[in-house]
Amino acid sequence: MDQRDERTWATILHLAGIAAFMLFKWGWAGNIILVLVLWLLKRNDSAYIEQQGKEALNFQITISLVSVVLIIIGFITTGILMLGASMIGFSGAGFNVIGWMGLYGILGICNIVFSIIAAVSASKGENYRYPFAIRLVR
Repeated sequence: MDQRDERTWATILHLAGIAAFMLFKWGWAGNIILVLVLWLLKRNDSAYIEQQGKEALNFQITISLVSVVLIIIGFITTGILMLGASMIGFSGAGFNVIGWMGLYGILGICNIVFSIIAAVSASKGENYRYPFAIRLVR
């Protein structure tokens, strides 16, 4: 595989995560699945694609894990607030929903920003490492 194709596939791998995260209803898992499938198909074609695919996959796994944690925390804290609010006759649980959905939105923005930075770096042939990612795939 020539260098231009390597860069193109590495760029696609980084952008696939945000595309799936935004397009699929089950974005918290779709981003992993799409990047994983593309990486498995192309990882043997080039060491650069293999390395950048691992980076993209690890970052998308991290994004999905944080998403699940935020959703769980949101449900738990909203439930606690609703129970407490019903005991005192106040309906303030909506503020908590806005808060954790805001955090979920910030996570989505981080996914977009860092994936675009990675894609631009990959298109230049640079090795990009995400600033925060759990490195499960080695």
